[in-house]
Amino acid sequence: MISVTCAVIRNDENEVLIVQRGEATDHPYKWEFPGGKLAKGETEEECVIREVKEELSMEIVICGKLPAVEYDYGHKQIILIPFICDTLDELPFLSEHLAYRWVREEDLKSVDFSEADVFVADNYFEKFKTGPKSNLK
Repeated sequence: MISVTCAVIRNDENEVLIVQRGEATDHPYKWEFPGGKLAKGETEEECVIREVKEELSMEIVICGKLPAVEYDYGHKQIILIPFICDTLDELPFLSEHLAYRWVREEDLKSVDFSEADVFVADNYFEKFKTGPKSNLK
């Protein structure tokens, strides 16, 4: 089981940042929440902050956490640990992904996500569909 963190990064318009994987990846052209594998000796929080900085050159603040998602892709099993994050940065600098989009929360269900990220999007949508981003419970 591979531990992977991801960031559901929100902006002031209650939009969420998603990134598109490249052609030569496990899930070509699928969208995902940015993040990556937990390094030895690293906390989950340290991992998500490091990965977002490496992949997007963005500073984030962790505001909450969503339920972890276990997923079996056949060739690998992961546990995806999602954090809800805010940022003041509007433009990521892509170093590993093809594209990025800021997506309205209500449009998350129509995104072509990697399989595990579908569950993260659903959990996020269910938690925040009734109020603004400051509504962390």
